[in-house]
Amino acid sequence: MTKRLAITIAGAVSLGSYEAGVLYELLRAIRTYNEAALTEDKKIYIDVLTGASAGGMTAAMVSQRLMYDAASLEGEFTNALYQAWVQRISLMGLVKMRWSEKKWHSLFSSDLIEAIGREMLITSMEKKGSGPHAAVQQIDGVAQTLRVGLALTNLNGIDYMIPIAGNDDDGFNYTTSVDQMTFEVTPDHQNHGLLWNQMCAAAVGSGAFPAAFRPKAIQRQVEEYGDRLPVNPAEWVEGRTYVKWRGKSPDAFPYSDGGVLQNQPLGIAKNLVDATVKDRTARLEASAFCDAHDRLYVFVAPHSVQSSAETLIVQRITIWGELKQLINVYMRQAMFHDWIVAEGVNQEVRSLDKRASQLAKVMAAGSLDIESLRKASSELNALLIGSDGPERLARLKKQYDAEYEEVSRDAGPQAAETFVNALATLEAAAHLEDRDKMKIVAVIADPQKELAGSGLSAFVGFFKKSFREHDYWVGRKKTREYLKRSDVKSILEVTKWPEEDLWNTALPNLSGVTLPLSKFQVIRAATIPAIIMVLIRPALIILTLVLCGFGFGLWYLLHR
Repeated sequence: MTKRLAITIAGAVSLGSYEAGVLYELLRAIRTYNEAALTEDKKIYIDVLTGASAGGMTAAMVSQRLMYDAASLEGEFTNALYQAWVQRISLMGLVKMRWSEKKWHSLFSSDLIEAIGREMLITSMEKKGSGPHAAVQQIDGVAQTLRVGLALTNLNGIDYMIPIAGNDDDGFNYTTSVDQMTFEVTPDHQNHGLLWNQMCAAAVGSGAFPAAFRPKAIQRQVEEYGDRLPVNPAEWVEGRTYVKWRGKSPDAFPYSDGGVLQNQPLGIAKNLVDATVKDRTARLEASAFCDAHDRLYVFVAPHSVQSSAETLIVQRITIWGELKQLINVYMRQAMFHDWIVAEGVNQEVRSLDKRASQLAKVMAAGSLDIESLRKASSELNALLIGSDGPERLARLKKQYDAEYEEVSRDAGPQAAETFVNALATLEAAAHLEDRDKMKIVAVIADPQKELAGSGLSAFVGFFKKSFREHDYWVGRKKTREYLKRSDVKSILEVTKWPEEDLWNTALPNLSGVTLPLSKFQVIRAATIPAIIMVLIRPALIILTLVLCGFGFGLWYLLHR
């Protein structure tokens, strides 16, 4: 069957060069594979892209070029991703702030990021592209919609309120800064000027690393977040969540790096996949819950997903040590939140699969009173499912077709229908109606051992082009190794990639960089940009001295 990919690209700062290498090789492999495929059901298509921070900027660029300009993704050192993440960006460019830029709103030039974003997402639409990529499905010659989701951090925050019984004045209130913007990229160019201006703003906002780049103002409407709280309390409905929108709509909010709160936006990808499946079901009468059988979530990140737990001795934890550890705790939770949620859902679905298998065996063996079970499940389903019953039963019959056939063969058609009814009851009780397993595969690297640009919170890659070239090479090399793995080919039902024989020849590292980098190499690469930064902002010298003095004073007080 046709395989579908949802690609999630994590935040990376300068390690966007690594992610560019991964995407170049992955898209090339899919293109050559689809062009060689003899039938449609053997192909691999991308229909969802999500990203945070640098990954959000990459997801936006890739979506545009997949739909309109496939040729711009070709060429080892001429493709659009290489140009953006290796060629165009540099520490020298970032520190050369225009005099019009407000020097205390960011450490580096946000104008440069804006310019690259406009070049890659707005100016690029002014020329005629080469057409859709082979990784985009076409039906009757029309490229199908790509859905894109970018993670953002809303510095204002959005207020929500849930009315509660016994409180006529207000209800339960909470504020969230976790935000996102989603887009549908279609082959129709009409009104795309507005689309790409919005996506450019969202991509720049998602990549606005705190302090390094200034926040990005983006217009949002209350309808994007839910139902606005009615002014009249008599219209409030208990238990319903309302948006407590302040001021006018639309209104501008300041946005910062999306990776701060959701660095691995797999949850956004899952929601967009659900929307894609719903659309495909309506058009092609495909089964929404059979999508998981042929769906793969590809996670791209220059970060290890190994355990980061530590063995701490409580008697030795100082004030500074506790504060530092709390920062680590926060970062772990923010980084892996969507992984944890996805695995929690997977465990629940696996539990339902296990119960379905057990129930089928018991019923096939004739160990249950079929009529009593049929009556009980039918009465419960009338309460739990209601009018959605026929559609859900038809879907479960197809989803668990092997178990259904086993019961039908050994206990008869009536028992098989009862089996499906009982499954519907179990599924509704566990609230798994709109859930499905997420098969996630990850193309990751060890930033400390494999990547040149990982130091200083992944800013070192900006220091020198050869560092970024090295990381781009690592991304390419690891993707080739990953695609050759037997387990990956099994999941994608690929016997052999068209260019797999070429991958057996070592990919040359043209950067000339060997790891680990010495401190001297890093300092030498940063010296001239650092001097320029200080010349632009002389007050940095004073600020540096004040911070050093404060740090020394704090250290002295703690160690007297």
